[in-house]
Amino acid sequence: MYYIGGERDANARMKVAVALAAALHCALLLGVGFSAQAPGPINATQIEVTLAFNTDSTAPDDATHIAQANQAGSGDESTENQLTPAASAPLVVPQEQQRSQREDRNLSEQAREASLATRSANARRIQADAAGGAVPAETLLGIYPEVDQLTRELATLEAELDEQTRAYSDRPRTRRITSIASRSSDEAAYLLDWRRQVEAVGNQYYPEASLRYGIYGSLRLLVVIRYDGVLEDIRVLSSSGYSVLDDAAVKIVRMAAPFAPFPNELRATTDRLEIIRTWQFQENALSSG
Repeated sequence: MYYIGGERDANARMKVAVALAAALHCALLLGVGFSAQAPGPINATQIEVTLAFNTDSTAPDDATHIAQANQAGSGDESTENQLTPAASAPLVVPQEQQRSQREDRNLSEQAREASLATRSANARRIQADAAGGAVPAETLLGIYPEVDQLTRELATLEAELDEQTRAYSDRPRTRRITSIASRSSDEAAYLLDWRRQVEAVGNQYYPEASLRYGIYGSLRLLVVIRYDGVLEDIRVLSSSGYSVLDDAAVKIVRMAAPFAPFPNELRATTDRLEIIRTWQFQENALSSG
């Protein structure tokens, strides 16, 4: 009897434990629910892969893409652009000639933009300097070759102009008198005295050939007289056709020199006087009209 009672107690405890375990499992099953959730974004790190057509021996320090070989980036974009999926644009590997042409066009565009930017900056600097006052010539040096060339040419022209101005200022003040020119009172009086002196000598030493052979004619003669009356030059401008008459006219002028110095009124404005007259050898007479 003793053994039968102990076995019954053990079975009772077993049943109670099983009942408690079953109740606990039911509570857990009824308290926990399951629901389907949409898949969230994948936060895994994305690796962008690009193909390198021109490989470099050294790897760039700030590489932003992964490729099968080292290649330095090019272009002038200030921000990095994400690669588009393969489905949006098919990958096309260009031919060697097409790639070379595209690179040449890019270089040409970059060079043109750089040149325009430089010229624009220089123009703005010149305008700013001009707004404050006159721009000195040395400010324009080194901006671009055209300005340097113009500056050098301007300096050369200024030097030539200064030289010509000095040479012109050193030249004597010359006045030319012709038979048809209107004459002022000071030069008219001097010319009248000169004419009388020349004709007097000419009629005294009339060429013998003209008298002996009856050779007559006219010629134009240029006589240059210095302010002190000294004969400076004499030239035949238009020949008479007879050398004997041309030589006789030159000889007569040389024999008549020197002439009277310039009067004060003429000397104040003239250093040399050029007299162009027509000499006429007529029968037994000489005139310079």
